[in-house]
Amino acid sequence: MGADAAPAEPVLRAFLDTDERPVRHGTWRSVPADDALCGAARAALLAASGPPGGAT
Repeated sequence: MGADAAPAEPVLRAFLDTDERPVRHGTWRSVPADDALCGAARAALLAASGPPGGAT
């Protein structure tokens, strides 16, 4: 994604830094859902910081 994704980086970092997540609370799926969302946000940050097209 590279430089085109730069505007998303602060939003993703803020999402990961907050304690509150947009998952349903009080169910057994809350923790796995939170883990999945955080993993997706980390993957998006990694892709955004790399070169366009995912080339290394």
